[in-house]
Amino acid sequence: MRLPIATIIMLSACSSQAPAVRDDERARAAAMVGELKRDLLAAVTQAMQAGVPAAIEACQAMAPAITERVAASGATIGRATRRPRNPTNLASGWQLEAIAHFERLGHQGTVTPFERVLPSGRVAYAEPLVVGEVCLRCHGDPAPEAAAALRSRYPDDRATGYALGELRGVAWVELPR
Repeated sequence: MRLPIATIIMLSACSSQAPAVRDDERARAAAMVGELKRDLLAAVTQAMQAGVPAAIEACQAMAPAITERVAASGATIGRATRRPRNPTNLASGWQLEAIAHFERLGHQGTVTPFERVLPSGRVAYAEPLVVGEVCLRCHGDPAPEAAAALRSRYPDDRATGYALGELRGVAWVELPR
């Protein structure tokens, strides 16, 4: 039996398409990333009332705890950047693709999240982390006291020199299907 060329082309195009992220997966991922971003910003903002060194200490101590609390049922969650403060947050693999996605689209205002089903079958989802006012005290051009506190905790820090509104990286989650 011979299939027409158009049928063969259509079948091969359909078979090469990646599976789509379902609405329920997107909603779950968005909720987890939103909780991580909201809770971490609230913790740092509250600690900032005691000064920048206290905020640095709080961020270092609380970010892993908040991340662990938000992760659930086989999900992994975190933050990733090309210029990390903590080397464990160095972007790799699909996280780099997500950062490039937000760089291409621009990160001001409402941006479509990055999402895809990975070859492993897990769902990858990311939203941009954009430098806000509170972030500048540690991620912009830190004052001498803040710079000293950062050097003592993060000797290989690469996460300064950002401007207000600049893309810092992504908040991401991987979910089982």
